[in-house]
Parts: sequence; C-alpha cells; structure tokens
Amino acid sequence: MKERDIVGYLPDDKPTLGKSIVFALQQFLVMLPATVLAAIIMNGFGLELYSIPAAILASGIATITFLLVTNFKIPLYYGSSFSYIGAVAIVVTYGVDNLASSSTVLGSVLIASVLSGLMSIGAGLLIRYFGKDKIDKVLPGHITGMIAMIIGLVLSENVMNGILNTGPNGVDWLSVLVSMVTFLTIAIMTVILKKGFVSQIPILIGVIVGVIVSYLVWVPSLGSSWSFNNLSVYFDGIMNTQTVSMLDVMPWVTIPAAFQLPELIGVALIAIFPIAFATIPESAAHVNQIDLYVNNLSNQNDGKDYKIREMLDTNLIGDGIGDIVAVLSGGPAGTNYGENVSASAVTKNFSSYVFLITGILAIIVGLLLEVLNLGNLSLILTNPVVQGVSLYLFGAIAVQGIALMIEKKVDIFDSKVVAVMAFIGIVGLGVDSIPVTSSFVLPGIGVAALGGILLNIGLNVLDKKAKSKDQPKA
Repeated sequence: MKERDIVGYLPDDKPTLGKSIVFALQQFLVMLPATVLAAIIMNGFGLELYSIPAAILASGIATITFLLVTNFKIPLYYGSSFSYIGAVAIVVTYGVDNLASSSTVLGSVLIASVLSGLMSIGAGLLIRYFGKDKIDKVLPGHITGMIAMIIGLVLSENVMNGILNTGPNGVDWLSVLVSMVTFLTIAIMTVILKKGFVSQIPILIGVIVGVIVSYLVWVPSLGSSWSFNNLSVYFDGIMNTQTVSMLDVMPWVTIPAAFQLPELIGVALIAIFPIAFATIPESAAHVNQIDLYVNNLSNQNDGKDYKIREMLDTNLIGDGIGDIVAVLSGGPAGTNYGENVSASAVTKNFSSYVFLITGILAIIVGLLLEVLNLGNLSLILTNPVVQGVSLYLFGAIAVQGIALMIEKKVDIFDSKVVAVMAFIGIVGLGVDSIPVTSSFVLPGIGVAALGGILLNIGLNVLDKKAKSKDQPKA
C-alpha cells in the first residue's frame, strides 16, 4: 500500500508480509502474558487443568474464527479471560472435594463454557433482530465507558504487587527497576517516534529493552547471591517446567470424563453461566473503543466511516463462537482483549490482516511448544517485564474508557448517570467475586455490569414517571 501522511493501518489495509509479521509478533507478545497467566492461575487451585501450549493454540484458532465470523471488519484478538477464574476455582474445589480427575473437572468447565458462549450468541441475535437503538438504552456510554475503565483498573493491585515483588527482605527494587525501564521505554517511544515503521512497534521495543535489562540485572539476583550463573539456572527452569499434555485437554477426552460426575456439570453451569452477562457490556465497550480509534485514524486520512459501532451484534456472536471454539480446542474460555485494543490504539495499527497473522503465529507457537517439549517459553518474558507492559496497557484501557465517555458526551451532572457510574465503579473495583453459596459465585465485574444495567433502567423509569407528573394536564 502507498505511504500516507498519517502513519497507521485501517481494518481493510494489508501491510507487506514482513511488516505484518513484526506487527503480529507485537500483538502476540501483548496477548501472551495474559493468555498464559489466566491458564496458570486456573491451574493453581489444586488440579492441573490447562495445557499452556493448548491455551496459546486455542487463542489463535478462536481469533481466526472470530475474524471469519465478523468478515474481518472488527480487528480484535481473542484470548483467555480472567472473568472465569473465580468460577473455575469453585468448580475445581468441588471436584477436588469429590476426588474428581482433572479431565472430569475440565470437561464440566468446557460444557458450561459452551452454554455461556451460546448465551453470547443469543444476545447478539437479539440485538440484530430488535435493533441497536434498544441496546443503546440498555448499554449507554456511561455504562460501557465505566466497564472499560473497570477492565483496565481491576487488576491494578495485582500489577503493582507484581512490580514490587515484596518478599521476606522487602521490596524487590531490581524488579521495580526492570518494570519501570520497560514502562518508560514504551512511554518514551510513543512520544518521540511519530513517523515510520518503528513508530508502530513501541510495545515490542519496550519488551525487548525490558528483557535485556532483566537478564542483565534481575535474573542474576534470583539466587542466594547475585551472579550471572543464575541465568543458566533460570533457563534450566524454563526448559524443565512440566506442562499438561495438549492431547489430555481435548474434548474427546474431557467431555466423556465429565459425565463420570454429573453433579459437577451442574456446579459448573451455575458458576460459569452468569459470566456471559459481564461479556456483553465488555464487548460493547471494545466495539465502541475500536470504532472511536479506527474512525479517528480514518478521518485523519479523509477516509470512510467504518461503522464498527453498529456491529455489536456481530461482535457478540463472534465472541460466543470464539468461546465455543476455544474450549473445544483445549483452552480456557475468553474474550476480546483490551490489551490488544490498547496496542492497536498506541501503534495506530488496526489491520485485520495483522490479527490473522497473529492468530496463525499463536497456533504455530502452541504446536511447537507441544511437539518440541521446550518447556514454558512464556517465562522468557520475565515477571518484571510483564508487569511493566501491564502497567502501561491496563492504564491505557482505563483511559480509553474515559475517552469513550467523552466521545459519547456523557452528562456527568445527570444524577442518574452519577448513581450508575458510582455503582459500577465501586462494586467493580471493590470485590473480585461474591460467594452466594458453596457452589455459586458472582464475579465482581459481572455484578457491577448487570447491576449497573438494571439500576440504569430503573432510574430511567422513575425519571420518566417523575417528569410525566410534573407536566401540566391538558
């Protein structure tokens, strides 16, 4: 394609293959920590459920499926969702208490996740046939904007804990150093690099610089004394990390195993099904964010209106199908990644072709990790580097929520709006999950989203009734 005055790529742009591979590598590195971390966390509740290579593979397959379903019009990446962690913990706990195998538990989670995906598809079809205007009344800007902010801020404590890496000897200042070098490199690159190819890969540059500094400073400190000999120990740990076999998490193994303990399927359904409620406003937020940034770039080039904001139905259908494809591929259920939205916004690269290459790259990496038995290569990105990138990206997601509310001209002096935003903000950030019973948990972000929607509807009804009473009778 011809070079433009404004650096960037729109959804239907197709960079050269070489550039696309580099752009895809950046998006891959952005999604990798969260996709792998979600699986690792869900493996930490007493049973090894997920294969890390399968989680990476599934994210790639689901992303390509999503792009096909949306006809390459919505440039998003699909990765493992943190929203499912609390619910999976409930299922695992019940399974451990009843001596269930990993395959039995994972099969139950898979079945429940498929039904959750079907719910997302159903929501998309309702919007398609009853109109987006109806959903705009249910999901106005002050709800989708706040949800976007919550998505960015909800893990802020985890990020800061990861950066500080506090242990028996106090704060790990070398971890802080590496994290801040990574963060500042990304921040500085986005400010000083305005044109050319290099201006579109600030996150990749930040990761590379962070990894180099990490191996020079942080990894040598991991032993009893600071020494470069600790590098070999660290890499031996990467190579020797035991992982769950990819074949062991496939549906032909896990679904039959699930029916060995049918009541566990019921527990999984109760725990996981409500999470679909949280994905609707999250999807709406991502669609509006992508529309805002894509059309801003298009306008700078005197281009067309891509009208992505009108594709919430398609996005939800693609999200639901992505969930189903991901779990049937052996990975966790997921969502469109806000981290990749941030990466696209920062680099001004919204090419769907790049996300296709990213999906293919994820499949290749997942298969290589399994076939070559190379251990957990995701650990090459050390924890301080991951936290430094997260500091930038999660903050950028929150800022995008603010930008969305500005673009939607949210009236923050409207008492109804203030009440709804207050509820979503405090509930969404104040609680990770609410245990209703021993087998039923409500994720905090789901309670915030669903409660905010219901509160908004209720306050609007009361407001209309109050205004009707104030009107003089004819």
